[in-house]
Amino acid sequence: MKIGMIQMDAAAGHMEHNIAHGFELMEEAAEHSDLVVMPELWTIGYNFHDLDKKAIQEKDSLLQKLRNLARTFGITLIPGTLPVMKRGKIYNTAYVIGPDGEIQGSYSKRHLFHEYLESKLMEPGRGMLCTHIQGVKCGLAICFELYFPKMFRKMSQKGTTLVIVPAQWPENHMAHWNVLARARAIENGMYICAVNMAGSYHNTSAGGHSLFVDPEGFSSFEGDGKEHIYYGVYDDNKYENLARTRSVIQLEKPDWAIR
Repeated sequence: MKIGMIQMDAAAGHMEHNIAHGFELMEEAAEHSDLVVMPELWTIGYNFHDLDKKAIQEKDSLLQKLRNLARTFGITLIPGTLPVMKRGKIYNTAYVIGPDGEIQGSYSKRHLFHEYLESKLMEPGRGMLCTHIQGVKCGLAICFELYFPKMFRKMSQKGTTLVIVPAQWPENHMAHWNVLARARAIENGMYICAVNMAGSYHNTSAGGHSLFVDPEGFSSFEGDGKEHIYYGVYDDNKYENLARTRSVIQLEKPDWAIR
């Protein structure tokens, strides 16, 4: 399975521009991919001003256009995350859209970032998502959630071998980004597809350096801080049994609960 990872330079607060540019990048990546992934909150560039006006409803035209794109190119699309209004509250939500254009699952960020407005303006999600993409059992986590290893262990114990992580990770914390993504892969015997934003917002630079980490902790490319489309290839056979045989997984009790 070939994965197109769009490290987009979003303009903070310029929603119409971001959407138009995002579709250009998605269409380019779709020509060469089975799965296309966008970063976190790319439509707003992590700008929370007037968030209630920028949040979408699940019946809005944007989601329909994303579904049409997936159907047209016959790909699976994870359009990063979007600010989605549900029952009067805003969630940081990722969708999995299948090659038929149907939404096969969604996941709303459980652990909201508490050093910015995200945790004040958004509602934390509940539950987790594990779904099959091109025959591969995949999970979702969002940005800051790389700091929560129990999430990834829970997904691993459910048979997940690839976790998609859309992100808006800042440049000044890139050392954490690199180490945490590799650690989650190594300790769980899984691939981590971490797609970060480029550009800047509120005088803070997004870090870029997206990663496609294999279960041994190696990335197939070394990203930089600029806008790019990177490509990773999930090897169905190379690490097929690693999550079931790695000793750290086997020694841990399987019945703990996520906190």
